[in-house]
Amino acid sequence: MFAYKFRVNFEEQDGFSRDIELGVNQTFLDFYNIITDNLSLDKTVPSSFYLSDHRFRKKKEIILPGQEEESESSSTEESGEETTMKERKLRMDKCPLNEFIDDPHQRFLFIYDLSKGWTFYIELSKIVSRDKNAAYPRVVNSLGGVPVEISRKPHPLPGIEDEDDIDLDEDGDLISDEQEISIETEEKYGEEDMDELDDSSFYNDTAGGSQDFDEDKL
Repeated sequence: MFAYKFRVNFEEQDGFSRDIELGVNQTFLDFYNIITDNLSLDKTVPSSFYLSDHRFRKKKEIILPGQEEESESSSTEESGEETTMKERKLRMDKCPLNEFIDDPHQRFLFIYDLSKGWTFYIELSKIVSRDKNAAYPRVVNSLGGVPVEISRKPHPLPGIEDEDDIDLDEDGDLISDEQEISIETEEKYGEEDMDELDDSSFYNDTAGGSQDFDEDKL
């Protein structure tokens, strides 16, 4: 038995690649799962593979199971006619890899999150003998971490349940309690009133100091 070895790159990002091996009879859904599992991507996001030419120009789309209903309804609304079986897009779980590879350097595109279009470029690098003791699909080589553009939402800071409660300044730095109080005070009184408050507080502090002054200590 044999396996396909693919090189996966992310858009134009240098320093990121994955070498992934899949059995020749495995499907695009297996390919999808190994990519999303390896990168800890959100599987609820609509994503698709595309057959492509040697220049990575899109051809036929291969969609996730469950996405066809949305595609069919949108096509029906646009055309005013019912979608036929021939017009339906290919499904990942119904497409074995060996039925779509006819080139020793076969290329595909994987688009994660169709609304944003994060693009992975996939190229068949070689056909290898399948390891009887290994589970497929498998990642055999990794270079670089998860692309920051598509990484999951960061975990909230300790003690903060809702990330919307986090106050950040214009540079994205966390605002301290003292800074927050200063901002709230300025918003309440305005910049001119703040100047008056600063002047009055100065004189009040000075006056208070004179009252506490002990003449006997001179």
